[in-house]
Amino acid sequence: MLVTLGSNSTIGAGASQTFQYACNSFQKLYIRIDDDGTDSLDAHITVQIGNEVICNDINARPLGYISFLNSGGAVATAEAVFAVDFGSHILDPLENLYVTIRNADGSNSVTAVDVSAIVNEGGVYSPIKYTNYSDSVFTDSNTLSIYAWADATMVNDTTAFTVRNQSYSATPQVQSGVNVAQSMLFVEGTSSPVGNIAKLADNQVPLDTSVNYDTASAIDGVVCISAMSKQPSKASASRKAGQAVLQSMTSAERKAL
Repeated sequence: MLVTLGSNSTIGAGASQTFQYACNSFQKLYIRIDDDGTDSLDAHITVQIGNEVICNDINARPLGYISFLNSGGAVATAEAVFAVDFGSHILDPLENLYVTIRNADGSNSVTAVDVSAIVNEGGVYSPIKYTNYSDSVFTDSNTLSIYAWADATMVNDTTAFTVRNQSYSATPQVQSGVNVAQSMLFVEGTSSPVGNIAKLADNQVPLDTSVNYDTASAIDGVVCISAMSKQPSKASASRKAGQAVLQSMTSAERKAL
């Protein structure tokens, strides 16, 4: 179901605000920042399940770019609207969902901040996390997808981006990753941010993956989307919740599955 965590909030210069919700499971986050006066992209997003961070203070730019490619949205100075798909997380009884928005602008507020989420949908226990790396050499665990991003176009950036795991080793150019993004969603007009995001890897199964690229490139950061380890207690809770739903369904509802 869709729930509201915050509506029309204002976050002061250099300040943070945390929105929380008590739920049994969490699937997707939606954020809208309509800031005509300053810069909606000054926002940084942290998402936690209890004490576990599943989105590590990531700027609205890359989250917005990824959403723009995969499910739509807007990424602009005056307005950012985006969705972040977290698979499906199961929460323990004492855990809550926390979404913290930090305003990195030390002089101006970000305004009209709306936060909502899909929660309590049950289904398959498949937790996903988002990690932004500012280092040019790193290793990410259980990687599914890798996106390089910048606050300017990378269309002609021919920097080699080395990706290695136990399945393959490749050195695509950043420009090739931008070509992937443009083929996913190309929008006419110079204001389109498609050239600011490059998809460099898309693993069929989660694999520990190392990344290495030249620091002289235009890249501002790299976001890895990764599968998380499943806790036995939460997997059991997910099965029980699914069984309870099935038992409450009519025969016609079960046939529709």
